[in-house]
Amino acid sequence: MSCFRVFLTLAVATSTFFTFQTNAQEKSEHNRPLKCVYFVPSDCEPNPDRAARLFRVMTCVQDFYRREMDRNGFGAITFGLEEESPGELKLYEVRAPGKQADYGRDSAWAVRDVVAKELAKQGIDVGKEVVVIFQLGLRWEGEKAVEVGPFVGAGSVSYGVAWFYDDPMLDSDKLSSKEPGGYYNGACSVGEFNSHYIGGIAHELGHALTLPHDCELAAERPVFGNALMGAGNHTFGNDLRDEGQGAFLTYSEALRLSVVPAINGKAPARRPAVVKLTELKGTRVSEKAVRFSGKIDAKSDVFGLIFYEDLDSRRSDYDAKTWTVKPDENGAFEIELTEVAPEPSELRVCAVCDVDTVQLLKVAYTPDGSEGEFAPIDLEFQLKKITAAFSERDAQALRSLASSEFQPSSELAALCEELASTIESPKPFETPTNVDSSISSFDLTDAEFTTQKVGWSRLARHEFFDGTPLIVGNKGYSSGLCAHAPSELRCELGKKWETFRFGYGLQKGGSGSVVFVVKGDGKELFRSPLIADRRLRECSVDVSNAQTLELVVEDGGNGNTSDHSVWIAPTLLR
Repeated sequence: MSCFRVFLTLAVATSTFFTFQTNAQEKSEHNRPLKCVYFVPSDCEPNPDRAARLFRVMTCVQDFYRREMDRNGFGAITFGLEEESPGELKLYEVRAPGKQADYGRDSAWAVRDVVAKELAKQGIDVGKEVVVIFQLGLRWEGEKAVEVGPFVGAGSVSYGVAWFYDDPMLDSDKLSSKEPGGYYNGACSVGEFNSHYIGGIAHELGHALTLPHDCELAAERPVFGNALMGAGNHTFGNDLRDEGQGAFLTYSEALRLSVVPAINGKAPARRPAVVKLTELKGTRVSEKAVRFSGKIDAKSDVFGLIFYEDLDSRRSDYDAKTWTVKPDENGAFEIELTEVAPEPSELRVCAVCDVDTVQLLKVAYTPDGSEGEFAPIDLEFQLKKITAAFSERDAQALRSLASSEFQPSSELAALCEELASTIESPKPFETPTNVDSSISSFDLTDAEFTTQKVGWSRLARHEFFDGTPLIVGNKGYSSGLCAHAPSELRCELGKKWETFRFGYGLQKGGSGSVVFVVKGDGKELFRSPLIADRRLRECSVDVSNAQTLELVVEDGGNGNTSDHSVWIAPTLLR
């Protein structure tokens, strides 16, 4: 029996809906069911009645997904569950080698590694399944519940992992309870406790099933409540206590889920999604609305495009509003974004294809009604043309772009000419101490380094390591070094130079965090703050007394994933 009331399907006037055609109308709970793990630290004992109680919890979440997928027009499809016996969830119990305190908030992957080893003994590859891990990661101190372990989720279209807590109070049958005794950032009812933690299960499972954060439109909130991947994890089941509308799946969330094998019951595809956004033009409609028209080039079936408008002010993507549109048979589309705030934002465009969801565009802009509000988007497509020509090492195409596409004196025309020159006339590497004394500046992009270490791939000069141009802060550069963190570059100066002038930042498209450091003879001359955005910063340091110069990039303390650090126009001056 579902733990939620049934809602009528309502159309919200300001949202963009379209009909999705699918043949998957049957329930998918017997196809690729979730693998539910029970993770027990060495100093803990499993909670009582866990198999029956967690079956009720997961069935409640399963029903929520089924109902919301159906309401959004995709049929009554949902994820599957394994039963040990009727009414009892199959739990793969994993006894951990460490104590509860050893598995803290940041230990998700350590927990996953323990689980992976144990499940491998049973012939289960967690890299090919959607795995949910119930942990004894909630510790009660009197009437206060302290969160010890990780509570997160992550995944791709074919596999994923989510980490939850178990507790004797966790039970979907108690969602309607207004009795005191719960705790979540403060004393609450037992029902509220379950809203937060069962809602959290639904939310983190969403991440394991590829969903990013997003939020509901203001027009949707009084009708449906909060989006699951926004604040819906905290309002899940509130309607059962007459405390609000509860949670729901936005159309964009349901659209993405519809191509996930764990939901639609299909086997994972062995081919990638192939689609490109070839054109996008923005126009102002009203004070709070903009319209985008464009075109895609796709070799995969595209079921819809999702536009994410993510305000910078919150510094997270929980406030990302979404709108959807289905391109016509020629790939053309037009979409109106309502409720647009005149603030610095990030626009993301994703294509939901038959086999996966792929991001086509991510660009910062400010939809404030000014004359140049869409200029960053136009620039994005101009840089794409330059990138395509440079990647092919086509100097003639770059010069053609400079003369036909851009103003002769523009930065883009100059960039094309500079990149064409690097292709046609590469410079030999030179040690800074050997540069003729009559030369007043030397670009370290062409320096001979005595030490050259990078954290991933290769040291790339004049380009990103994949052969595309260096782009930081939506601007392209021909001079620079791509040295993925952690990295170290050292060269000899011989006290022959006065100043080192440089720009620094992260290559466009990455999501890492780094710290840039400049040293002279081992002494630190400059240290940046933690860099996690895509803005270019510039600096000059005195190197007049330095025999050696070191350019160091640290990984920011959270690993070096996507730490695509670049030094822009690193120049020595006399």
